[in-house]
Amino acid sequence: MVRGILIAFLLLVLQHSHAQAAKRVALVIGNSAYVHTPRLENPRNDATDIAAGLRKLGFEIIDGFDLGKTAFERKVRDFAAALRGAEAGVFFYAGHGLQVAGQNFLVPVDAQLSTADALDFEMIRLEVIHRTMERETSTNIIFLDACRNNPLARNLARAMGTRSADIGHGLAAVESGVGTLISFSTQPGNVALDGIGRNSPFASALIKHMSAPSDDLSAILISVRNDVMKETQKKQVPWEHSALTGRFYFDPAAAKTGPSADELTWSLIKDTKDSGLLRRFIEQFPKSQWRPEAEQRASALTAAAAPTEPPSQPKKKAEPSPPPAAAAAAPDEVAWSLIKDTKDPGLLRRFIEQFPESRSRAEAEKRAAGLAQTPAQPPRKSSGGKQNCFSFQGREFCQ
Repeated sequence: MVRGILIAFLLLVLQHSHAQAAKRVALVIGNSAYVHTPRLENPRNDATDIAAGLRKLGFEIIDGFDLGKTAFERKVRDFAAALRGAEAGVFFYAGHGLQVAGQNFLVPVDAQLSTADALDFEMIRLEVIHRTMERETSTNIIFLDACRNNPLARNLARAMGTRSADIGHGLAAVESGVGTLISFSTQPGNVALDGIGRNSPFASALIKHMSAPSDDLSAILISVRNDVMKETQKKQVPWEHSALTGRFYFDPAAAKTGPSADELTWSLIKDTKDSGLLRRFIEQFPKSQWRPEAEQRASALTAAAAPTEPPSQPKKKAEPSPPPAAAAAAPDEVAWSLIKDTKDPGLLRRFIEQFPESRSRAEAEKRAAGLAQTPAQPPRKSSGGKQNCFSFQGREFCQ
């Protein structure tokens, strides 16, 4: 009886520890109703929708809307307390922001900025939030949709007199500490749009892609950037500074034990000089985050090769591209279906090194030996009798 109670108690402790380790906290702020400057229409909507999306994904949410200086500081203190013991923290801010002497400030709704000391007494330093997050957690994500044109900056410029030259356009570039990513709605020194719909272009794209079932943060931000550039005719280009040490998924269920098939295949072929191989990659992985780079390299290779083609020689009929591999196919099968007809022995050797347990290894060795006229590499024994193993970035994955 006592033993059973002890086991049950230990299980509860382990479950509690796991829950604590998996805790993720987000502070979401949207400032629209400015007292001393015209209202911004979308920040409150942006923060409301971002908070709802993160809540569905299991985040503990601390949110605030139309916050004055005192209320803003209180929310930051609550956030700092909630971050203790969390595995990840997220901060999203929509509203006015400005940079002075390379420092970024977030603007509470009651700020007037009519005196030179307003920076100390009316504003929120982004650095305070940034350093607080890095002190409490090892993984931190900061989203700043705070580069809107700020009329209050003119008040501050008049008050600062000769030092008004320190007031920059938009927000200043910020470097993150290890484990942190900072995402800006537009490039340094540029002004972001508030948007004509419910959300700003940046927030709209982030809300759309945030809950993508299989994308990590890096892939999401590429999609966000492409959407915003399209929406604003490239006037606004989101950018980020990242020192993350691993992949970050908004949806914990999407975290994988190994790299995706497109990532493995891209790492294999990224240095190829074969534009046809790059085009087959694009066809096989149309939603890959590496598609833009593949398209750019394929176009450059095609353009470079065009002048050397004899004008009178008829073009050969292009061979049909292989159909996209089934979603359940092993990574080595996907990669092999793409490269099996290559004439590049180096590419075949990289396949052998990356997928030493592949069923296609023997054929790859034979073709590599024939192309390079060198002996095939000796087979490598699998560990523990596991089949279909492959190596990636110094780690081995087996299925």
